Amino acid sequence: MNTTIGMILLAASWVLFLVTALWLRPRVPAGVTDVLVALSGVGVGIGGLLLLDDVTVASWIAAPLLLAVAGVVHVRALFAGSGPLRT
Repeated sequence: MNTTIGMILLAASWVLFLVTALWLRPRVPAGVTDVLVALSGVGVGIGGLLLLDDVTVASWIAAPLLLAVAGVVHVRALFAGSGPLRT
């Protein structure tokens, strides 16, 4: 458990996510957006796990991977052609 590093990583990951999803996404290729959003998902997963005690190995594997995939799917769904936040 490392609260300080966990909070810093969570905050930095959320800033990266917001900047990528709201500002960079229309300006860069989709592949770059996907990589940055996935990276922010991994950061949120690891940052969240750093706040917990007694985390299993499975959690260290599953959480970052699932949040990376879920972040990309989430951004693609929200900003799709008929999505609620398309620009």
